[in-house]
Amino acid sequence: MDASVFLHDDFAFGATMVVPRRRELLHKGVRVEVGDRAFDLLLFLVQSRGSVLSKDNIIATVWNNRVVEDNTVEGQVSALRRALGEDRSAIRTVTGRGYQFTGELTGNGAKANGPANVQADEPAFPGVTIPADICPLIGREIAVEEVRGILTRHRLITLVGSGGVGKTRLALEAARQSISSFDDGVFIAELAATTSADYLPTTIAVALGYPPGDGTPNLDRLAPTLLSRRLLLVLDNCEHLIDASARMAERLLRIAPRVTVLATSREPLRVPGEVVYRVPSLEIPPEDDRSDAREFGAVRLFEERAGADVRLSWDPATALRLESRICRHLDGIPLALELAAACVPVLGLQGVADRLENRFQILTHGARTALPRQQTLRATLDWSYSLLSDLQQTVLNRLSLFAGTFTMESAQLMVSCPDIPSDLVIAAIIELVDKSLVSVTSSAGNVRYRLLESTRAYAKEKLHEGGTLREWSSRHARYCLEIFEAGGHRASSGEDVDWRNVYGQHLDDLRSAMMWCFGPDGAMPLAVQLTVSSIPFLMHLALLKECQARVDEALAWLSTQDAEVDERHMKLYAARGMSLLCHTVAAHTGDAFQSTIDIAGDIGNLDFELLGMWGRWMCHYLNGEFESAIALSERFRQAASLSPWPCDHLAAHRLTGMSRLFAGDVSGAIDQLRIAAIDQTPLTRSQRMRFLYDEKMLSCASLALALWLGGKPDQARVMAQQSLESAREFDHPVSICYALSEAVCTIALLCGDDRALEEAVAALAAETRRHSISTWRARAQMWQGLMEMRAGNTSAFAQLIYPAMENIGSKRFYLSLTPFVTAMVDALTKHGKIEQATDVIEESLNRALRTRDKCSLPELLKAKAEVLLSDRKKPGLLEAEQLLVRAMESAEHYGLFSLKLRCAVSLAKLEHVKGNQDSAFNTIYPVMIEMVEGNDIADMQAARALLSANTNDAPDLKVQHLGTESRNPLL
Repeated sequence: MDASVFLHDDFAFGATMVVPRRRELLHKGVRVEVGDRAFDLLLFLVQSRGSVLSKDNIIATVWNNRVVEDNTVEGQVSALRRALGEDRSAIRTVTGRGYQFTGELTGNGAKANGPANVQADEPAFPGVTIPADICPLIGREIAVEEVRGILTRHRLITLVGSGGVGKTRLALEAARQSISSFDDGVFIAELAATTSADYLPTTIAVALGYPPGDGTPNLDRLAPTLLSRRLLLVLDNCEHLIDASARMAERLLRIAPRVTVLATSREPLRVPGEVVYRVPSLEIPPEDDRSDAREFGAVRLFEERAGADVRLSWDPATALRLESRICRHLDGIPLALELAAACVPVLGLQGVADRLENRFQILTHGARTALPRQQTLRATLDWSYSLLSDLQQTVLNRLSLFAGTFTMESAQLMVSCPDIPSDLVIAAIIELVDKSLVSVTSSAGNVRYRLLESTRAYAKEKLHEGGTLREWSSRHARYCLEIFEAGGHRASSGEDVDWRNVYGQHLDDLRSAMMWCFGPDGAMPLAVQLTVSSIPFLMHLALLKECQARVDEALAWLSTQDAEVDERHMKLYAARGMSLLCHTVAAHTGDAFQSTIDIAGDIGNLDFELLGMWGRWMCHYLNGEFESAIALSERFRQAASLSPWPCDHLAAHRLTGMSRLFAGDVSGAIDQLRIAAIDQTPLTRSQRMRFLYDEKMLSCASLALALWLGGKPDQARVMAQQSLESAREFDHPVSICYALSEAVCTIALLCGDDRALEEAVAALAAETRRHSISTWRARAQMWQGLMEMRAGNTSAFAQLIYPAMENIGSKRFYLSLTPFVTAMVDALTKHGKIEQATDVIEESLNRALRTRDKCSLPELLKAKAEVLLSDRKKPGLLEAEQLLVRAMESAEHYGLFSLKLRCAVSLAKLEHVKGNQDSAFNTIYPVMIEMVEGNDIADMQAARALLSANTNDAPDLKVQHLGTESRNPLL
């Protein structure tokens, strides 16, 4: 074919020079021989540069009217690539579609020559203008795939998001990975530097390959060129020219039916056919410590930008916690994360994490080559803020007082004023959502809004600069006060209040309002009101340390005032007592409850008088002051008889039952506790949990222990599980911990059910991670330590158990802890830690004797005997036997049948060792037949093994004692 139909002027790409008029190809100045068809193929590809040419198209043009083999084109392409040497990549194979020239042309031919059927001022269509990627795009794998998918189905896609969220990077990567879908290439029009809508047509035309200058055609003149072109145009940073960008995009799509537009903006273009893709922040790890935090995109980006060296001096887990904290504070915004990462070499991880409250001062080290508005966090927000109207700026500033999510109704209540009526607030928020300054969250059809942390801090600064921060902070605090006062009134009237799900969404706002109220510019009277109103909420969410801190501040301020003691003091002291109860039962805990009792008695508030007595009783119980607890339980019972609330009557039965247990009346204890545990009276959540824990859970847990002591282990296991189910019914962390530790773990341990114990300990450890209550974390650590000791880890006592027991202090002496103590002593003894075992058992036994702990004494005496028998240096057989006899007599006297069986097993083992088989048999058999259930518990299995061993040695005894008159059907 005649080459004249192709290019005429010389042109070059890379190290290759082409002279069409002489049909010469030079590579690095050296002429390369290439066949006529390969040369014609090169000219055709260059002439059509940017377009993908199919095999049929090439054959029809280069081999016109000739019959050629199927592989002819492939062979000529290969020959041409060999001739081009290192420039071979300029000819790109598009799988399944054909070939494309992607080289960058220079020389006269690149300027003057275009396709044969277009004008000289038409674009060269270089095909791909996406800049090479320097840094990998991290954490956007799903987003890239989603955008690519949309590009295959729609012609106008707008990536919308806040400043710094990474819209441009996402657009470029999605475009880069979509090149094969656009025959005529991908083009980028960067609009950030375009200051006026007048220049917009020129910017787009230049992006499409036209030379700059006054002669650049408008979009209508582009129509003939674009009519058949299939290309992707990226319009980047449209927000400051949003109206003009929208008009240009719509016009372009109308005149070029095969063109697709991918735009980035902080608000939608609002053009017919537009698909809006809201670019999310990178995924951030949740508040709880996560070992898989590095799977979250925000953490991966931060680590990549900070570099590995900066973490070398940190423990990996600590470094990961700090990185996660930084990512959460910065909402996973890529620009903010990169700016923070740039500070790490100077400030360190801890330094960056501690300074994020001053983020606008430290996050200022952006890339020098970035746009000015992307070099600091403040500049990015300045850019967005400057595009707002005065109304939108005012509304945004006031919305910054919301620390968490908010509803449209909440926003209207907070923001509206005579100058800004409610309907304008709605309109402004809709615009702020469009401009990506307010985010929308939706769950179960409920729409809520929030500001990103950096946006909130910026807008609050503007509120401060305007001199109205105190005014609107006070309004926000009163807004919170109204919410929690309403919840308190509902609860006090007996209504079922779902504190976690309904009021939990206001937690961040409550904390923010509290911080301001107690701060230097705050209002202390309002702080006290807010503290009092939020107590039920904080208690139900088990935020006890937080509650105590605010309560103490409120009480400290009230103590400086001349006002008389009133209901506020009463509620604050009650909350202080409840909060302290989960951490310590020292004197000041009981004092707080006593103050509650005294004030409630003076003002005639029966509800809080009962609450104070309940707390005081718990202090007595946890300190092992059983006689005081017995006396107080009677006072409580009398007062509760006057209460209209069924919960108070159930609590009275439980306190009475436990007090009877302390007195050694196991049967009476079970009767009272059973009344409370099986009561079917419907109770609201507030009623069931008005005494810190779920009262139904406490009743079942207490009954479980009493049933086991009374020789009914099967029923005890059922009640222990029922206590856990009751606590989980309302998802109450403190109650769940109590049920797991004091009921499920304890009963599993007593029954020798190792599998159930292991599962319960694991569940307890997981539950304690949901809150910061030191007592239950210590109890979980103690149980974990016991499990490790029983598995052979002899250092677990010193490393886990002892520190945890020191943490709970005097609370180690209450009744349900005795089984743990004796199991720990047994583990120490088996591992040869006789001295440590002796110290623990002596302290516990002396305490039980001093406090007259009738239910613990037999178990502790038995444990001491076992320690004596295991001391090889000085085996105390006689003393051990005396202790076991005394333990059995005590257990029998008080009807503690399970403990009696345990003691009998130990005593029978001793008699067996001494060779007294008859005595061993006679010791254990009568006790076994008293047990009417519990066939599979460890003590019963041990008893049967001993009985079998003894009867094998003495067959006559077997006949004598295992006759048909046996009362135990399980034997």
